[in-house]
Amino acid sequence: MPQDRWPFLNWLILAGIIAAFALQTISIWDRTNKLPDKLKEFENRSVEDVAKELKVDQQRLKEIEQSVEKALNKIKSEFPLKMPAQLKEQTTKQIMLEEYYVWGQVRPFILNGWKITGLFGHIWLHGGILHLLGNLLFLWIFGNAVCAKIGNLRYLPIYLGLGFISGVAQLVFTGGRAIGASGAINGIVGMFLVFFPENEITCYFVMFIPFFLRPYVKEFCVRSMWVILLWVAFDVWSVIKGGGQVAYLAHLGGFAGGVLLAILMLKLKLVTMERYEKSLLQLLAGYKKPAADEFKPYYSGQLGIVQREMLEQPQPTAAASTEPKTIPLEAQIPEEEFIRFACPCGKRIKVPIKYAGKKGRCPKCKTIVRIPGTQQA
Repeated sequence: MPQDRWPFLNWLILAGIIAAFALQTISIWDRTNKLPDKLKEFENRSVEDVAKELKVDQQRLKEIEQSVEKALNKIKSEFPLKMPAQLKEQTTKQIMLEEYYVWGQVRPFILNGWKITGLFGHIWLHGGILHLLGNLLFLWIFGNAVCAKIGNLRYLPIYLGLGFISGVAQLVFTGGRAIGASGAINGIVGMFLVFFPENEITCYFVMFIPFFLRPYVKEFCVRSMWVILLWVAFDVWSVIKGGGQVAYLAHLGGFAGGVLLAILMLKLKLVTMERYEKSLLQLLAGYKKPAADEFKPYYSGQLGIVQREMLEQPQPTAAASTEPKTIPLEAQIPEEEFIRFACPCGKRIKVPIKYAGKKGRCPKCKTIVRIPGTQQA
């Protein structure tokens, strides 16, 4: 079984990311409201004075001025209109204020150079609500399983370390600024791929059909290995195309770090695979499935009532025999001694008859259900 049944540290990290985003949003919102007054304050001051007060370095000031000039020249070429002489200066001041004043309290935690605050702080910041929700979804799907597998005590330093690795990859290969937990989360996804390549992920296909009151929704399951590899292929393709505004190299750096770390933990036996589990290393080595593979979903704890002793052979007494007898697994759990029933959500479940009358958790809807006393079709 996993080292920690309840991955509470992953839940705390999820809560921390939400709290950090809330503080970030409040700070930016407050300073955005003060921006018009700040523009009036700097209206009659030179660009150089404004840059000095906001602590904008000369290299960054030059980049802003060049981008403003390029944008204005493009507008002039498309729309031959007469522009105010001070437009370039005013636009440069506004960009500096938006970047260095509005984001002033958040800026030290943005990945921008080799500052330690940025290398660890960027994994708590996000560029918007959709960016945040996407990362939370991935961390919830993959992080809970990894946290339960490696243990809560190891999870936090590993998560922070993967975020650091993704930041280093971004600085080494791109050098641009970045925010977001995507790199660290991709590292967790990489660890999940090594530990649980055959686990299935429930996916939903949603299509909005005109003239229908409800959208068409189809649920299906896919092996995690194929979902993850497709995502990695998308990142690689995006890097080849140029990357755009997304730090895809940070994604790939974190993912590679997670894969290597998980393999190292398996090699050092810091993490061990259970009998009903198969790691990526075992899969690549042609690991032979157990004889009673059809019982694998049951042994993986779908109902939350599985006992390890079902997989252990009873030890013979001295009076009975001096040599232990090997009993085939199929002989221990005859097919006819299983109860089949359906959860109210529609999920069909199979458990040994010894658990008749007890309670378990449905693997689909997570509702506590009572196992019937007699077999149902």
